[in-house]
Amino acid sequence: MDLDDVTVKSDRALLEIVWNNLISNAIKYTSYGGIVSIDLKKDKNGIMVRVADNGCGMSREMQKHIFDKFYQGDSSRATQGNGLGLALVKRVIDITGSDISVESEVGKGTTFTVRTKRSGYGLQEAR
Repeated sequence: MDLDDVTVKSDRALLEIVWNNLISNAIKYTSYGGIVSIDLKKDKNGIMVRVADNGCGMSREMQKHIFDKFYQGDSSRATQGNGLGLALVKRVIDITGSDISVESEVGKGTTFTVRTKRSGYGLQEAR
């Protein structure tokens, strides 16, 4: 874990949706003994949070649909979710004026990166 000292003023419930989904997915799709990491950095433009794992990863085709409602790319785990988690994450990201990106490779893992702006609806670094 690499965490800068950051205080954020925001809607707690909205941000809980983002962090709970990204972190729980990283854990869910990483095998026992795998690695999940979280980085938090601030820069002149805002805050960057990266949630990464060395789990099963996703194909390019799957990555195209992960923010779609009810999409479940891994049918073997379909009973563990309803396909709404990442759609909700994307909605919160849009509401707060932030950005989210994903990098993933099958068999190597996935990294979600959230970048916030210094100011925007519901998400500001406290000064």
